[in-house]
Amino acid sequence: MKTKYFLLGFILSHIILFSTIAQVRADTSYSLGMKKDTEIILEVKIVDKSELKDVLGHDSWESCIPEDADTVGMKQKIKLTAIMENAEINLGVIGEYDAFGFEADIWEWTIEEFDAEPDEEEFEIVWFEDPEDINDAYKVVDGYAYDIIMPFVPIDVVKYLDEIDEWEENRYEEWRTKENMVIHDSIYDEENFLEVYTYDTENGFLTRYQIIDEDGAVIYEYGLLSEIIPGYELPLILGIIGIFTIGLIYIMKKRYNLIIN
Repeated sequence: MKTKYFLLGFILSHIILFSTIAQVRADTSYSLGMKKDTEIILEVKIVDKSELKDVLGHDSWESCIPEDADTVGMKQKIKLTAIMENAEINLGVIGEYDAFGFEADIWEWTIEEFDAEPDEEEFEIVWFEDPEDINDAYKVVDGYAYDIIMPFVPIDVVKYLDEIDEWEENRYEEWRTKENMVIHDSIYDEENFLEVYTYDTENGFLTRYQIIDEDGAVIYEYGLLSEIIPGYELPLILGIIGIFTIGLIYIMKKRYNLIIN
């Protein structure tokens, strides 16, 4: 009996070890937190149209939020279908940079239930693998690092954000970080407001976006509908199958011996 438990424990420990090793990238101190089959559902939670019109302009507020995400309860689904291990960002004459990336099926914002088939298949999403590359790329054009919303941040999220140099150097806008958040202090037609981007510290995905007026009221927000459904590690799955197989063989053998005896 002790031999059986020792064997199962030995196998399980090696499976966990192999699963951990499989996630390590030797060429960088950062890693992609998301895995194949990760599923994310976002939902629009706050839309104060009156305040959005005052802050962002009567005719332009809709262009300042994600397309079609203008009604409370609208949802978007993203499912990772493949990990891109050798992705790159090509900025032309500025240079090419190593990137983390993945392909995803995307269900666009809808108030209805999601269709069986996605609206877009194998949509590629990539971002700089190393924050030093962001610093290098944007110094060339004298811009700021956050000219597009980062769809995800490599992990460790907080360390990655802290190593971007451009936040306080940008002459046009005021950007800053606070732990796993990026905060944009903006002015539109003399109206002050904040944009807050919040990243999940476990997988790095952008899981909440908010617009906050100068009185501190959240006038727009989308965020996670529920917990992110993680992808599965193949080594772990195979290992679990192996354990059940060994256990099944052991039970069958034991029953067989009882019948024979």
